[in-house]
Formats: sequence, structure tokens, C-alpha cells
Amino acid sequence: MVLQESDLGKVAISTDAIATIAGRAVDESFGVVDQAGRRGPLRLLRRGRDDRGVRVRETGGGLALELHVVVDYGINLGEVTAMVRSRVVYEVERHTGLVVASVEVHVDDARRAE
Repeated sequence: MVLQESDLGKVAISTDAIATIAGRAVDESFGVVDQAGRRGPLRLLRRGRDDRGVRVRETGGGLALELHVVVDYGINLGEVTAMVRSRVVYEVERHTGLVVASVEVHVDDARRAE
């Protein structure tokens, strides 16, 4: 949970809600074919959750997001990751009003878009 306080009261935003906003921004980004889920035995326990490669942590300077994506084969990786990073920061800050301190984009695979 991320708390945001003002003179009028407190607002609690779950990290799952932030992950959903970031995930939708990733899905709408040019050059991204899919989101890669985290690997390992714990992945089987998360089947009901829709985190699909988005991890959100709260840090002293704001939110830290870690994204795992699959990109379209033949696309410039630097441009795609820069666009994903920019779009995710914009959408999360616009929807939540929270500061995004860092976004790490991990390209896990490249394949042709269907």
C-alpha cells in the first residue's frame, strides 16, 4: 500500500492497482508484443494475479517499477525501452499523483508480432 496524505485526509493505493496502470501503459506501447511473467517456482502461485511482469516498490524518492517485456523482433531496443519508460512514468503519475523515481525495463525476449 502506498499512502498519500493531504489536509483533507489519506488515500491508500495498492501496489496491485499501480501495477495494473503500468501494465496497461506497457501493453499500449509501440514495439511491445507481450509482457513477460517472472520466472521461477513462485510464478505458479501467482496465476490468479495479473502482475504479468510488473513489480512495484515504494522507495524514499517515490515509486520504483520493474518491467519485463517481450518486444517485436527487428525493432530498435533502445527506442522501445525509452518509449515504454516514458509512457509508464506519464500514466502512473497522471493516474495516481505519485512520483515515479525509477523504471527498469528488462527485455526478456524478442519475437514477431502476430
